[in-house]
Amino acid sequence: MALSHGLAQDGHPPDRLEVKATSTFVPGTGITAMKLDVTGRVEGMTEDEFKAAAQNAAETCPVSQALKGNVDISVDAHLAG
Repeated sequence: MALSHGLAQDGHPPDRLEVKATSTFVPGTGITAMKLDVTGRVEGMTEDEFKAAAQNAAETCPVSQALKGNVDISVDAHLAG
């Protein structure tokens, strides 16, 4: 949601965003990592701009802030087609 909101605020509302989240769970410790794979269809953006927007959203969204320091979050983002 943070990515969709950020893109819209920057004048690039997404046509479509698909996100796959893969977590790493360590018994006795809990979730230690979260990898987000984001594919977007956004008119008027370059691949680099989209990657930067996705990274910014991952660093600033409320869920990321809540997990910060406890869960390593990584993002792999690219535009569709």
